[in-house]
Amino acid sequence: MSLSTPATPPDRPLRDPEELGRELRPPAGWLVVLDFDGTLAPIVDHPDLAQPAPGALEVLEQLAQVAPIAVVSGRPIADVRRRLAGLTAAYAGGHGAELVLADGQPAPLVDPEVVAPTLDRAEADVRAVVDEAPGWLVERKQASLAVHHRLADEDSVLELGPRVRALLERVAQEPPGFDVLAGKAVVELRPAGADKGVALERIARTRPDHLPLVVGDDVTDEDAFEVARSQGGRAVLVATEDRESAATDRLADPDAVVRFLTALVG
Repeated sequence: MSLSTPATPPDRPLRDPEELGRELRPPAGWLVVLDFDGTLAPIVDHPDLAQPAPGALEVLEQLAQVAPIAVVSGRPIADVRRRLAGLTAAYAGGHGAELVLADGQPAPLVDPEVVAPTLDRAEADVRAVVDEAPGWLVERKQASLAVHHRLADEDSVLELGPRVRALLERVAQEPPGFDVLAGKAVVELRPAGADKGVALERIARTRPDHLPLVVGDDVTDEDAFEVARSQGGRAVLVATEDRESAATDRLADPDAVVRFLTALVG
């Protein structure tokens, strides 16, 4: 999606988590929107190994008693819900392609059956390129395809990365249309028109009396940051080093996010 909210140049000093949490109290006025990998959970070498940071589940359970929560992730909803022990929240998966509202009602932005044939072909083509190369991981999701290279060596990424990207770019032109996203050691094929910003807009309509407070670490979170700012909310980038972003604030890592949420709950 494209909003008029401009990106903020890199000039966000790291915030003290407790100070920021106290500043944004009370929590009851916020719709708290959280990414998973890199935000609630440290980045790990293999997606299957990801676990919430210490204290994350406990503070989320406390927060859910006083404020609506949404978890908006690149992972499938079933996967992230399992890792959060079934936390009561709205969930968006596949960077927004899947959506389940807090009352449990599905509200998908994409019909998986429509995109499945194209994703099946893309998966087969990508595997033909990378399956024999150590360190590459092809992850088929319900409505998207992710190609991870965190464990691949630099030469392999330099050699195969452009081929994978070009292949996905070609597939992206096929109906119903797709976007190619580059994240942290991953490139992903996602249906066009389904992103975290669109998912947040849908969720926010169910909570009209709450302002969005979005916390995320990756470029795929920028759409949600823009929506939060356009609605008068806040956006918190999770990064040890600043970058150009629509975020209004910055925290260092998932441990800092847990401290921030703990202070927000009070």
